[in-house]
Amino acid sequence: MMAFPLPASNQKWRDCLRKTEPRRVKIRTVSILVALTLVSAAIGEHQEEPTEDKQHEREELGVNAYTAPSIERIFAQLDQLRPLPFDQLKRELPQSIVAGREHKGLVFGGLIADGFLIVEAERKNLVENFGRVLMEQARALGVGDRVMRHSASVTELGRRGAWQQVRQELIATQTDVEQAMIELRDEKMAHLISLGGWLRGLEISAGAVETEFSPPRAKLLAQPDLADYFGAELKTLPPTVAHLPLFEKIRASIKKLQPILGKSPEALTRADIGLIRTEANGLNEAIRRGE
Repeated sequence: MMAFPLPASNQKWRDCLRKTEPRRVKIRTVSILVALTLVSAAIGEHQEEPTEDKQHEREELGVNAYTAPSIERIFAQLDQLRPLPFDQLKRELPQSIVAGREHKGLVFGGLIADGFLIVEAERKNLVENFGRVLMEQARALGVGDRVMRHSASVTELGRRGAWQQVRQELIATQTDVEQAMIELRDEKMAHLISLGGWLRGLEISAGAVETEFSPPRAKLLAQPDLADYFGAELKTLPPTVAHLPLFEKIRASIKKLQPILGKSPEALTRADIGLIRTEANGLNEAIRRGE
């Protein structure tokens, strides 16, 4: 696997962070899972805090609150949108392995977000298939060893209806995949996995808000910093990747979404939410088809 050069991207991240500092308190992320950053104190108590050295290494590689959002924050956002209209939000899990490593990263991030939805809706009948697909996609991405035990635990705990423990396993899955990217010094893949999760999470959240619209629920979708950051990060991809039709489409749609997601939270309308859902859905379908 190819590691990408780091200094330019690190400087870009520091510049972007300084620029967006005053607005960081407004971040509402959904995100491999997602992207995209996203607590439950009961879970957080069990998470090991990274050492100072590990945290420094994460930041040097661009793995930070933007590129690897906390799953706890994603669950917290979806908790606020309950009850979720699962039948309107669900989609088929990927049945094949796409070509291109960067594309695989986007698909994997979206799959983790699908897992959030299954857990939030507490669908026991879907957990086994999710665990199987998660393992298949992890192997394709080269992180099968990292994900194997978590996949088995997700399946077993889901069958038993131990949803809080399933959440913990998804958090651990994210942590282990992130660590694999750190060890490979592959910051771009960490960004793309997070971007895939953010886009699918954005679609899920917008769909839930659109189904039962209210200004307080709409506020949860105010995510200007994430949209700005991912938009900037896409510009740093190698030309051979950046000019692929799929990535050009993603870049164009995020540019279209930026002024909407950048509105004052109180100013988001039902029409805005519908446009966010439509754009996110179109991107997620394109990622699935590899367009």
